[in-house]
Amino acid sequence: MKDPAENPTWIEELIEKAIADGEFDDLPGTGKPIPGAGKKDDELWWVRAWLKRNRESGSQEAEGP
Repeated sequence: MKDPAENPTWIEELIEKAIADGEFDDLPGTGKPIPGAGKKDDELWWVRAWLKRNRESGSQEAEGP
């Protein structure tokens, strides 16, 4: 595999230009830890998020007969 520093791709060039232009300065969350970093992956994250949203909004699914 080639060293990207020796032969940067156009994407890497775009990123380097954006960094030089300061486009990544002052992003929201700068200096804060990434939520969930270092924790075990939760395969049911979407179910928990759905349940939380529905509990908070008070909405309920249509009940069967």
